[in-house]
Amino acid sequence: MEQKTVLVTGASRGIGRAIATKFLKEGYKVYGTYFSSENKINELVKEFGEENVVKVGPFDLTKIEDIYALVDEISGVKFDTLVLNAGTFSENDDFVNFDLDEFNAVMNCNFYSQLIIATKMQNYIKNGGNIVLMSSNDAYSGAYGSMSYSISKSAVVSLMKCLSVNYGRRGIRVNSIAPGAIDTDMNTPEQEFEAPLWTPIKRIAQPYEVANVVYFLSSDESSFINGDNITIDGGYGNVSVLLKEEIESSRKIVGYGWLNSTFESLQAGDKVYCYDTTPEYGWIHNPDEKEYIEQNIAATKRGVELYRIIMTPSEQIEKIVANDLIQHAINESTDAKFIGIVSDEAVKKHNRTDYPKIGAGFVVVIRKDGTKELFIDSFSDNENVGYVIDNEMMIESLIEVFEKIYANIKKGLIQTHSAN
Repeated sequence: MEQKTVLVTGASRGIGRAIATKFLKEGYKVYGTYFSSENKINELVKEFGEENVVKVGPFDLTKIEDIYALVDEISGVKFDTLVLNAGTFSENDDFVNFDLDEFNAVMNCNFYSQLIIATKMQNYIKNGGNIVLMSSNDAYSGAYGSMSYSISKSAVVSLMKCLSVNYGRRGIRVNSIAPGAIDTDMNTPEQEFEAPLWTPIKRIAQPYEVANVVYFLSSDESSFINGDNITIDGGYGNVSVLLKEEIESSRKIVGYGWLNSTFESLQAGDKVYCYDTTPEYGWIHNPDEKEYIEQNIAATKRGVELYRIIMTPSEQIEKIVANDLIQHAINESTDAKFIGIVSDEAVKKHNRTDYPKIGAGFVVVIRKDGTKELFIDSFSDNENVGYVIDNEMMIESLIEVFEKIYANIKKGLIQTHSAN
């Protein structure tokens, strides 16, 4: 089978290098452009061989004349895919220090290079081929500074749509990607250290994660995706700062320290409803559970009314019942109002509408002075085991869920399993 060929602009560093590496590992011949990082492109040549990596450069794509020189050099090569990745960034084109020359240099590299290469090379793209353009999630927002970057990346999305409707008749699909914060040498401190604070999955991306999407868009696996812009930002673009701060004003992420100090503070007359789920729950895996359970036991001995249901899949019941920590908790909590181990299948059957509300488990604390707190399990890690809210409606709803399930246990509809 004939070896496929791809052009990757900006292939020597960062995302471009990861893209070139991905295509090389998939058996492509890569034409990789570079400007100032010839040693980096030489590393790819050394690793994959001159027969698979063709150095193209040096070309400074901030200059229009170099863009045309690049086109002249590669004209005649038949490409299966063009990945127009090369980009640059400037912080000196804000409203105070606006410099049209610097603005145009960024536009040349980020936008005009993609426009010129995609149009001038159209006769050298095989029918049924692919073009992937590089945008950014900055294209979706107004820039406080670095206008050239945001504007150029917005223009790329529009270019992609224009190309997709015109090249489609030849079966050439054109798409773009819009990365967020990626771990490359183009990172700003804000991207590296602050972006994870606002990104739902709490990290920035690695270049290979972008490369995987680019390769997918260039493969038959995406054969009906055309004219689309794929965002790769871990959900960052979906976060509303206002809504996040609004919810976090009534919800705080906590770890075992909060759980232990809360149980340590409980006194006679306080009441606690605990609904635990296993095996995902940390009972049998996490050493911090031991201290938490000891605080539970001590609280019941001080006269705290503790109700606990432990729910697990039926095939796990024997394992859970035999677990030393659970046996210890149940055997020592003789002053508790109720502790039972039940199967989640039974709860699904007899409390069908209540089951979805359980989630990963919860703890409701009702103090004798009337104050209430709700802890929702999540167990992301030891420092983020859940979050605390004081939403009265949700607290009452989960107490009602607990009591409905407890009622079916007392009726004998849901069987409990003893750890004794």
